[in-house]
Amino acid sequence: MEQTPEQIGESLGFKSVMNGRFMARDGTARRQNPDVIHLNKKLCFAATDLPFLANLLLEWSEHPQAFFVKFSTQPRDGMHLGRLFFIQGEDDRVGKTWANYKNHPKVFCSIHDDDATMPWRGLVKDWG
Repeated sequence: MEQTPEQIGESLGFKSVMNGRFMARDGTARRQNPDVIHLNKKLCFAATDLPFLANLLLEWSEHPQAFFVKFSTQPRDGMHLGRLFFIQGEDDRVGKTWANYKNHPKVFCSIHDDDATMPWRGLVKDWG
């Protein structure tokens, strides 16, 4: 029997957040210092292989500059979304990590800049 996204996440130490929409895990930097601030640029992943994505995010959550990771529990047309946040001052790490995954055969990776998109958040269309 196939595991649910929640079961996959819980087995790896993730917790349900945002009314069950995501499974999340604090990164090493945040676990060591809850007051640390995250960078507003994040890495966004999309993958059809959820166990692969969850394990990838688990691995990154152990990085010394990792702030937070999460993945979606409800896929969009078969794709699960993942997010990786680093602490402030790690812009270079975001770019280098993106370059590392740009041509990866199992995940799509992009950089999302929350500061750049904030003025248009109110315009997000509800496709549901």
